[in-house]
Amino acid sequence: MVEEKDLWEHQKRCIHAATEQKDLALFLDAGVGKTAIAINILRNHFRISKTVKSTLILAPIVVLKQWKDEFAKFSNIPQHQIFVCYGTGAKRTDQIKDAIASTLGDCIIITNYETILMTPAILELLNWRPEIFILDESHRCKSPTSKRSRKAMMIADRAKHKYLLTGTPMTNSPMDIYSQYRIMDGGETFGDNFYVFRSIWFDNIMANTRATFPKFVMKPGKVEEMNRLIYKKAMRAVKSECLDLPPLIKTKIEVPLSQEQKRLYNEMRMHFITYVDSDHSDQPQAVIASQAMVKALRMQQIVTGFVKTEEGETIRVKDNPRIKALKELLEDLCIGHKVIVWNTFKENYAQVRDVCKELKLEYAELHGDITDKQGQVESFRNDPKVRVMIAHPQAGGIGVNLVEASYMIYYSKGFNLEQDIQSEARNFRAGSERHDKITRIDLVSPGTIDELVNAALENKQNIIENIMSLRNQLDLDI
Repeated sequence: MVEEKDLWEHQKRCIHAATEQKDLALFLDAGVGKTAIAINILRNHFRISKTVKSTLILAPIVVLKQWKDEFAKFSNIPQHQIFVCYGTGAKRTDQIKDAIASTLGDCIIITNYETILMTPAILELLNWRPEIFILDESHRCKSPTSKRSRKAMMIADRAKHKYLLTGTPMTNSPMDIYSQYRIMDGGETFGDNFYVFRSIWFDNIMANTRATFPKFVMKPGKVEEMNRLIYKKAMRAVKSECLDLPPLIKTKIEVPLSQEQKRLYNEMRMHFITYVDSDHSDQPQAVIASQAMVKALRMQQIVTGFVKTEEGETIRVKDNPRIKALKELLEDLCIGHKVIVWNTFKENYAQVRDVCKELKLEYAELHGDITDKQGQVESFRNDPKVRVMIAHPQAGGIGVNLVEASYMIYYSKGFNLEQDIQSEARNFRAGSERHDKITRIDLVSPGTIDELVNAALENKQNIIENIMSLRNQLDLDI
């Protein structure tokens, strides 16, 4: 068992802060040991009460088993009092019932967020009334109107202690903080009505225009005030400040479009339709975008080197400078390094796979089509011959340690800030100090939607950092 003396200083500060607060938000970057902090907070509760207190932990499904493994590493809590519940709805409900019955309720139940959307399961949890409620990756409940958030509030309102764990409490807007704090403190900080909260803190700058959709921005002078309120009940740990990590080098490689891509891209941009030659037809095949979001998707696909026709056929662009750039990078880097290649489209996996085969590079894959994800991760981490991980940020962005890679290449990416931050943290985290540096390479086609994606992610990050970075500790004498 790892004792507190063996923990990092930032972990000790968070654990001590929890003794002063009945509710606490832990805004911790991926890779700084948030699970160990939460387990030691629980150990303190159990030590005081001399028994395991009823505890519910909600977490993404990919880290459920990891939580139980971490309990064995960081505590002596009996394993027969720790239950990981997942599976079909009926199976999950039976697991919860059995856990509560076999321990008379004095147990730790670890399950995923979808469990609380199942009526029989949440009824069991509400009747159980867990004393301690932990939300791992609490930004999963950032929407105040979502069913998930409302169910979490119902459980939280019956619990004595609530803890939020996330490195990205705001992924779209500062409004994301409301629902999480409402769950944590019942509305003490930001009130119990979202629309009142929004009217106090935000202005709709489109209110007096003909715009169909509102656009809310923070009112002048509210950033520091929100920051002050947040950190009355929060701790923050940033990797760069609390870990001895190597430098993270970020670079963008500009990859111009080929003439074929330019034609496809400009036609799609101007007319919502373009035509492409198919090997399966004598006639050019139509590629159509019926609305703006689909148009953006089609434009992203074109810059990565493929299109999808109305008939569902996937056609690769014959002259694709981006795949050529990737090939050159992998050819050079994989001699002495392991590399993660992040992608957002299925066809991208196939494109990268073909490059690896051409270069005779062994690879692993981590995306929605892979069933044995853990096996693929272990292959990449432990087999020196496996040089490339072909991954999607959603499948590989949470609960996965890929510190063997010193390079990450973003072949394609979306507008999701959480996925961007989490994917970057897979190999820039505790353990990456084995490398002299970690390098992130973004492939970007100038003058295309790539630049819009980058600008959107950077803008979200800047707004959030303005709110989150003004203070980094509680107003407590600890």
